[in-house]
Amino acid sequence: MSVDKRYGLAANEIIRRPQQISAIFQNGRFYRGRWFDLVYAAGTSRQVAFAATKRIRKAVARNRIKRMLREAYRLEKENFRAPAQLVLIGHENMLRAPLDDLREQMRRVAVKINLKESP
Repeated sequence: MSVDKRYGLAANEIIRRPQQISAIFQNGRFYRGRWFDLVYAAGTSRQVAFAATKRIRKAVARNRIKRMLREAYRLEKENFRAPAQLVLIGHENMLRAPLDDLREQMRRVAVKINLKESP
């Protein structure tokens, strides 16, 4: 069974360094959404970090939120054409959201970012 590579999420696409994430928060723009928030900054390539706030008390719930964000982003990442560094922060109400709704918000966010980042 062959998997279409454009739907994969390579390790070099994920931001893991705290210094890099802090720089995005300091220099980036914010978008608040129904299911998740987004902080983004211009970059040389498309990279992403997934987070859930510690206000969500249960680690199981935080991990589920990050998995849902990762899956929605993986399926919609082709819509993010502008090279940007993204930090996606899931809300607790995301646990009740269907994946299709998350994907729809991801598409809308991608359009806004692409419009703001294009020359």
